[in-house]
Amino acid sequence: MNIWIPLALFIMGIIFLYIEFIVPALGIIGGIGIICLISSVIVSYTKLGHDVGILFLIALIVGVPGMVVWGLKIFPKTFFGKKLILTKTEKIEEGFSSVSSSYAELVGKIGITISKLRPSGTAMIEDKKYSVVTLGEMIDEGMEIKVIKVKGNSIIVEKT
Repeated sequence: MNIWIPLALFIMGIIFLYIEFIVPALGIIGGIGIICLISSVIVSYTKLGHDVGILFLIALIVGVPGMVVWGLKIFPKTFFGKKLILTKTEKIEEGFSSVSSSYAELVGKIGITISKLRPSGTAMIEDKKYSVVTLGEMIDEGMEIKVIKVKGNSIIVEKT
């Protein structure tokens, strides 16, 4: 048998893996590529002997991870990579924020619990209901609390 058949299978496998990086096909093209690569090793072992089979196996062990690393470097530059990878940032200066700035004004304010805080619950602070949390202690309903810290969207309170 000629070496061209396992070599063609190996090259086709590498090409299919490369195409999988560029064209997302739910792994179908990549799966075909992996089957071609494994088939090239098996055919080279069975038809061409142990030495040629080891060469194909070493090429597979070195080539596929190298191909993956290379593909991950190239993918962000492809058409699909540019569409899938987020490049814009949403800045606070432009009005984007996941944290309510009005919560920061609550630090030091006094309120009353509407429900039991175990350790989270509801409290009335300045005639508005807020979801609040304690540092681990349980506070009964109707108790006076003080806002000690605001961390993100969490209003942290303690019993006064």
